[in-house]
Amino acid sequence: MADFYINRVPTFTLLREEALEKMEARIRRASRKMPIGVIIPALYSDLASPAMANIIQELTQADFVTRVYISLDRANEEEFRQGLKIVEPLGDRVVLLWNNNPKVQEVIAAIESLLPLGPPGKGRAVWTALGYVLAKGEVSVLAFHDADILTYDKNLLIRLLYPVVALRYQFAKGFYARFSNKLYGRVVRLFYWPFVRSLREIFGHTDFLEYMADFRYPLSGEFATFADIAREIRFPSDWGIEVGILSEIYHLVTIPRICQVELTHRYDHKHQKVGKTPRTGLLRMVSDIARTFFANLAAQGVVIDRELFHTLKLTYLTEAREVVGVYEALARMNDLRYDLHEEMTAVETFANALDNAFEELHKYPFGSPLIPNWRRVEVALEGVMARLMEALEEPLQST
Repeated sequence: MADFYINRVPTFTLLREEALEKMEARIRRASRKMPIGVIIPALYSDLASPAMANIIQELTQADFVTRVYISLDRANEEEFRQGLKIVEPLGDRVVLLWNNNPKVQEVIAAIESLLPLGPPGKGRAVWTALGYVLAKGEVSVLAFHDADILTYDKNLLIRLLYPVVALRYQFAKGFYARFSNKLYGRVVRLFYWPFVRSLREIFGHTDFLEYMADFRYPLSGEFATFADIAREIRFPSDWGIEVGILSEIYHLVTIPRICQVELTHRYDHKHQKVGKTPRTGLLRMVSDIARTFFANLAAQGVVIDRELFHTLKLTYLTEAREVVGVYEALARMNDLRYDLHEEMTAVETFANALDNAFEELHKYPFGSPLIPNWRRVEVALEGVMARLMEALEEPLQST
């Protein structure tokens, strides 16, 4: 993706691999005053995977990272014990956070008695880890990434952190191309971009839509920011987490202090199926993303009634069918496999998922269920972050 085109959101493409050594040295120097932490949400299946084994090995070489916080979700005690062995190569720099620890669940229940947290999932796993990190106060800068990255290396983390640590941007979002012998990233290619283009055609070029359209891979799970900013973020508990975080940052940070950075020439991770029902697979992601957009537009005074929704759905289908032809040409130019029928079927299935998003807009008029930020939680329940920290540390001390 190397080019000089500058989006409205400052955009840093990958030009020279040779620059990474100097970037790493500068991050290492800065980390002495600004300790760096990495938060990785993971299921046990992720933690025990070859992808995570490689991530752990790469992080052992990232001496500029003070702490690695792995938020282990939906795991039993035996899986937690096995997880401790898996992360041993990171030594005392790693903290394995067992979210299903009964003591942790007691703290979560106390919070839920006052504030709704939404269903368990990736969003809550990230939020729980963040609560621990803020309570400990060990780090000033945080990088977030997934546990299933097959092409992970230390350089990806260096490029993600550099704009925040060295250039003092307040939020950095990662982007990349996803392909192997075929094009991946179906939701962003076949849904997100045609959908946002459709919204702009119907509602005009609003500041929010221009911002959301400007990201080159808006659904990436990699971002970095300062801990003080992360404290203010409300995390979606559903699969709209990446879009929800971008929406939150839009309200927290001025656009010139937000950036996006190309992390690698090629990225690959665990691939999901489209799904057969609105709450499974990629269909669930599409529905949650669309609902997040609907809620943000409604908050700006836009009335989304059934007639307008039908217009939007038809506009999306038109836009998405056009981009299928473009991606077919891109695949042929690069000698990649391309299944036109499969891509068109995905588009039509995503369009049907919009029906579910529209219906759920009435069920969740505030968009994706948002977990309150930690500043509000601490005000509502004084001392709760310290209680959470103690609950998460107890099983670590008994090992």
